[in-house]
Amino acid sequence: MKKLATFLVLNTALVLPIMAAPLAQWSFNSDDGLVSTGSLTPTIGSGSLALIGGATSFFTSGSPNDPATFPLDSSLSVGNYPAQGVGSGTTGLEGWVSTLGYADVMLSFDFKTQPSGNKWFALQASDNSGSSWLDVAVFGVSAADTWFTKTFNVSSLLPSVNNNLGFGFRLVAAFKPGTNFYEASEAGYNGDFGLQSDQLSVQATVVPEPTSLWMLVGGLLTCGLALTKRRA
Repeated sequence: MKKLATFLVLNTALVLPIMAAPLAQWSFNSDDGLVSTGSLTPTIGSGSLALIGGATSFFTSGSPNDPATFPLDSSLSVGNYPAQGVGSGTTGLEGWVSTLGYADVMLSFDFKTQPSGNKWFALQASDNSGSSWLDVAVFGVSAADTWFTKTFNVSSLLPSVNNNLGFGFRLVAAFKPGTNFYEASEAGYNGDFGLQSDQLSVQATVVPEPTSLWMLVGGLLTCGLALTKRRA
């Protein structure tokens, strides 16, 4: 009997549902038939986006991974990055999504730039409503005029973003790693050219409440006792 109870408790985690959920997703699409008039309202879930550091933006044609088709498929182009040699990590796009009740936070997005657009960008994260920001990853654009997809496990880079009402993220222009200057994707750097983003998504896994966990354990133990009595 003791062995059965121990087995049921240890295996509770195996039967708990793992529920990955999109907390927020931005497709940037509108329904007026113009790619130049997209939307910053999340397509799924809730969250907010804003420009920081003097960045400017406009809507343009979007990623082929977006289920919408032209002319309904829009993306957000964020540009007006700093002049050469200054302001690394200060200018770009900022987002806010509550992860309260969730863990294993993942951030993914499609992106594209132009030949003179900046090549290097930093993903920054905050776990305290923006009181401080941490560079958690730096990524480069492999080629101009081509759509790419990136996915970051933000929780593995900064675990404190789990179950956090004050989770924020930033996608900002950064210097070429190990230098103090911006590097263009293929041509001379021009900060006016923006990084296009589409299908921007924050996903996470539901954290089971302690009450629900113990109710499940209790149910399993009750079933185990019933089976034991029937066999006796």
